[in-house]
Amino acid sequence: MPRIAFVYPGQGSQHAGMGAELLDDPEVADLCERCAGTANVELRRLLTTADDDELKLTQNAQPALCFVGLGLTLLLRRRGIEPIAAAGHSVGEYAALAASGAVGAPEVIKAVVERGRAMAEAAPAGTTSMAAVLGLDPQAVEVALAGMNDAWPANYNTPTQTVIAGTAAGLESATKRLQAAGARRIVPLNVSAAFHTPLMAPAAERLRAALDRIEWRSPRLPVMANLTGREHQGGDRIPHVMEMQLRSPVRWAACVASLVERGCNTFVEVGPKKALSGMMRELAPGAAALTAGTPTACAELQLPA
Repeated sequence: MPRIAFVYPGQGSQHAGMGAELLDDPEVADLCERCAGTANVELRRLLTTADDDELKLTQNAQPALCFVGLGLTLLLRRRGIEPIAAAGHSVGEYAALAASGAVGAPEVIKAVVERGRAMAEAAPAGTTSMAAVLGLDPQAVEVALAGMNDAWPANYNTPTQTVIAGTAAGLESATKRLQAAGARRIVPLNVSAAFHTPLMAPAAERLRAALDRIEWRSPRLPVMANLTGREHQGGDRIPHVMEMQLRSPVRWAACVASLVERGCNTFVEVGPKKALSGMMRELAPGAAALTAGTPTACAELQLPA
């Protein structure tokens, strides 16, 4: 039998119109209206008519992506497809926590809206960014960036892909160091700030105030934390863990390893594009990696026998 993990992507997976088909479903549309009202955000417009430039802005991308994850989860569960565990990459972790019952959908969208706004103000668009380093192991990346105070490892995605983040000047210097160290490629990412670095400390402090206003419950199914790569422990710890997540590297490879340890052998990416499922060949060889990025994909999803 398939032992399913739901995994939720982070920023960079958004695209214009990604929620248009999703909002044709009356139950999802009603949930969207409730979330938008609670969070005071034009969620329907972001999901249907906002263009790629607008969605690149972190304050827009985060609530839109999180809601797509929530809506697609609703459709999958309507089909009787249930995970035994979950994880999400960066902002995707909020969708995973909502899927676990740790928080309600309107409350999590409100938290994500505050997170996006705080991050945007901490690092104005165009001043900082991120890039994927391909073909170099994480330790080599750490060695190459040692001593830098304007660029850092930000996502430990796979043994051959580490994302770095920093100021524009820092990324330029880091690119030269990494090329000299033997990196195969360095690819700029479609994001507007240096997430998961010390530059996010002011945003993390502001986020914590918003998280403390939410009543968090213990997850009903295991959710792996980006901060540690291990399972969240109790609802009362979630605000601290998610505050630290924002200013610390995402340990995605460790999150997937923990899901594999729990016996997960089928990974369903609940969100647009295929960023996470594309990593599974490296992270979970032999496991099934499926995508459920649209209502059509949810309806047609075929689980392994």
